[in-house]
Amino acid sequence: MSSSNAPAWSTQPNPYPPARRDEKASQTYKSAAKGSVTVPEPYIWLEQPPSQSEETKEWVHAQAKLTQTYLDDCQPDLDILKSRIEKNFDFARFSCPSLKGDGQYYYSYNSGLSPQSLIYTASKEEVQNNAGRNGRDPIGKIFFDSNLLSADGTVALSFTTFSHSGKYMAYGISKSGSDWTEIFIRETVKPFKLDDAHYNSNGTIKLSKEELAKHVDASGGKGRLGDQLENVKFSGATFTHDDKGLFYQTYPSSSVTDKGTETDANKDAQLWYHRIGSPQSDDVLVISKDLKAPESMWSTNVSHDGNFLMLYNSKDTDTKERVYVLPLHNHGIDANNQFSWIPLALSFKYVLNYITNKGNRFYFMTNKDAPNYRLVSVDIDPSKALATKNVWELTGEDAVVKDVIAEDKNALLGSVQVIDHNKLLVVYSRDVKDELYQYELETGKRVERLLPDLVGTIDQIAARYSDDHAFVKFGSFVNPGQVVRLNWETNSAPDAKKQEQTAYYDTQVEGIKANDFVSEQVFIKSKDGTRVPMFVTHPKTVQKDGTAPAILYFYGGFNISITPVFSPSMMSWISSYNGVLAFVNCRGGGEYGDKWHEAGTLLNKQNVFDDALSAAKYLHESGYAAKGKIILSGGSNGGLGVAACINQQLPEHGIGAGIADVGVMDMLKFHTWTIGHAWKSDYGNVEDPEMFDYLYRYSPLHNVDGKKVYPTTVLACADHDDRVVPAHSFKLMAEMQHKLASNPNPLLLRVEIDAGHGAGKSTQKRIQEAAEKYAIVARALGLKIREEGSRL
Repeated sequence: MSSSNAPAWSTQPNPYPPARRDEKASQTYKSAAKGSVTVPEPYIWLEQPPSQSEETKEWVHAQAKLTQTYLDDCQPDLDILKSRIEKNFDFARFSCPSLKGDGQYYYSYNSGLSPQSLIYTASKEEVQNNAGRNGRDPIGKIFFDSNLLSADGTVALSFTTFSHSGKYMAYGISKSGSDWTEIFIRETVKPFKLDDAHYNSNGTIKLSKEELAKHVDASGGKGRLGDQLENVKFSGATFTHDDKGLFYQTYPSSSVTDKGTETDANKDAQLWYHRIGSPQSDDVLVISKDLKAPESMWSTNVSHDGNFLMLYNSKDTDTKERVYVLPLHNHGIDANNQFSWIPLALSFKYVLNYITNKGNRFYFMTNKDAPNYRLVSVDIDPSKALATKNVWELTGEDAVVKDVIAEDKNALLGSVQVIDHNKLLVVYSRDVKDELYQYELETGKRVERLLPDLVGTIDQIAARYSDDHAFVKFGSFVNPGQVVRLNWETNSAPDAKKQEQTAYYDTQVEGIKANDFVSEQVFIKSKDGTRVPMFVTHPKTVQKDGTAPAILYFYGGFNISITPVFSPSMMSWISSYNGVLAFVNCRGGGEYGDKWHEAGTLLNKQNVFDDALSAAKYLHESGYAAKGKIILSGGSNGGLGVAACINQQLPEHGIGAGIADVGVMDMLKFHTWTIGHAWKSDYGNVEDPEMFDYLYRYSPLHNVDGKKVYPTTVLACADHDDRVVPAHSFKLMAEMQHKLASNPNPLLLRVEIDAGHGAGKSTQKRIQEAAEKYAIVARALGLKIREEGSRL
C-alpha cells in the first residue's frame, strides 16, 4: 500500500554532476511565426558518445554514481522487488511450432531465466503428442543455442529465416543491441549446441561461466557455412526457392569500430543477392542506391509458389510504400543477373502487403481507399516486366485492385494469413481486442469465427500456405500466453471442412495468478472530447478509493497499436505495491486505423500528450489511483511522450513520477542521427518553418520549465542504442538538472552498458533495469512494499 510520507530529497549531499554549458553554441532555424529563431545549444558536446569523448564519458560516469547513490537508499526494497520480478520472469516461454520444408517443426524456447532464447526442433509426432502439456520442459532437441553466442548474453539473434526446402537457416547476429547485423547460414542438419550431457532437461546449461566461455562463438559456431554478410541493417534475408541464394539490404560501413555507438545518418541502402558458398564481394547488386532519395530502404519476400519476388521501397517509417514484382526464373534469379520489374504502386500513397497468389492473380492487404484496410486482388502480366536496377525510374499506372474482403468500418483488419491453399485466417481488432475468423480466399466469404471466447491479443499465427493446420498464440495482461492448434480435414470441399481446435500449451506463472486480478477496459474523454480507450489492471484487493499508486503506460505513434500484453516486471510492481497498471491507447497509434494514427502525428502530435494527461486525470478522479502517485511510463516515441507530458503536467493531472526509456528528446535534431530521418513521417520536417514552430513548442529538451516543480524523473538510455542515440537523454537530463537544480524530487539518468534500443537484451539486464527504475519511483513516492505472503 502507499504512504504519504515520501523521503526527503536534496542535492546538497549529492549534487548533480556539473555539465559544461557552451553558451556560444547555437543553431538558427526558419520560423513561420518569427522569420527565424536562434536556438541555444549549450550541451552540443554531449552528442559525442562516451566511446568517442572523454568529457561525455566522465559526465556519464558521474551520473551513474549519483543514480547508484539513490539506489543504495532504495534497499532493502530494491532487492525484494528484483527477487519478485525474477520469480515472475521464471516461466517457460514458447513460440508456436512452425513447420518447415524439411518436415520438422521449429520453435523458440526460454526456460525462464536463460539470457537468450533457444531454437528447438521437433518431429510431427512429438508435436502431436505434446498437445495439452503445461510443463516447463521443451520437446524435441536443441537446434540453435543463442546462449553460446556470448558469455554475458550481449550477442543475440536479430532474425532467423528458413529456406523453402528447410535445408538452410539464415540468421542475423547483433552485438550489444546494435541495429547492425551480420548474416550467417547453416544447414538444419547441423545444430549449434553443446553435447547433450551439458544440458538440463529444460535447456539450461550445466557448465560454469568459465567452462562456458570456452565454447562461445559469436558467429554461430562450427558447422555453419562459410558465408558471412556484413554491413547489414534493417534487413532480414529472403531465400529463393531453388536454395541457391538470398536477398538482403546493406548500408555503407559504420564510421567507428565500435558499431552501435556512431551517430551518422543511415542513408544509401542497397539491395543485394548472395549466392550461397560465394564471398560477399561476388554478390549481385539488385537495387543500387537512389541518388535522388538516399533515405530509401528496401525489403523483399518471395511468393508462396516461388515464382516471384516482392520488392517494397519505403522512404521512412510510414507504412506507405512503392511496390514492385520480379518474375523469377526456375525459382531463382536470371543467369545473366538481369532483373525485370513490374510496378504495382509507383508512389508512397498506400500499403500493398502481399498475402498470396494463384498464378498471376495476387492478393494484397491494403489501405488504399480503406483506412481500416481490406483484402484485394491484382492481376499482373509478367510479359510487361522491364529490366532496370533503378526501379524508381519506372513509370505508368498503379495496379488496378478489386475487393475480396471489403473494408469493415467498425473494425481494423490486422492481419491475413493463407493456409491449406484456399483458407484465410483473418484477425480483426475491435476496440483494441482481437477477433479471429476463417474466410475463403477466392470468394472472400466469411466461414466462421474461430476461438470466440478469446479475450486479449493474438501474438502469433504459425502456418504455411500448404498446411492444413495452424497454431495460434494469444495472451493478455494477466496471461503470458496460450497456444491452441486449429485443424481441418484435408482435401474436402470448403463447405464440408470442419475446423477443430486443441489446447496445445498454457503458460503457468508461479507468482502471478490471473484470478487474483481484475482487468477491464474503460473509455476516457480527452481534452478535445475524443473518446480514448484505456485498459486498467489491478489486484482484486485494490479498492477504487483513490489511494493506490499507478503506472500509466502509453506510446501514441508510428501506427503501432498498444495491445493487452503480459509484463512480468509491471505485474510484479503492482503486486508488490498493491497498485494499478493502465495502458492508454493514445492517438498516433494504429488501434483504429489510419485516421487514428494521423490524429497523433505532425501538426496533431499534441493530441498524444493530451490523451495521456487526460488519462492520468481520469485515473485519480475515478478513484483508481491516488493523485500524485501516478507514474508515466513509455519507451522510444513513448519516452518522448513521457518527457513532453512531464513538461506540460499541471497539479490537476496528479503525476508523481515519469520513466522515459530511450526517448526522442531533441525534436529539432532527431533527423540528423542514424535512422532518425525516417521518423519525419510522424514528427515532421524541422526545415519546414511551420513544422519548426510546432516542434519547438513541445520538444522536451527545449521546454524544461525552471519555475515549475517537476515529478521524480528517470531517463533511461543505452550506450549502443543506434536507433535513438543516447545523446537525446544526455542533453535533456543536463538541461533538467541545470534548470531544476533545487527541484524537491530527484532527476536521474540510467545508462545501460553494452545494450541498444531494447531488442536482444538479455533476461538478466531486463530484470535489473526494471527493478532499479521501479524501485526509484517507489521510494520517491513513499510506497511501502507488500510483505511476502500477504494476501493480494
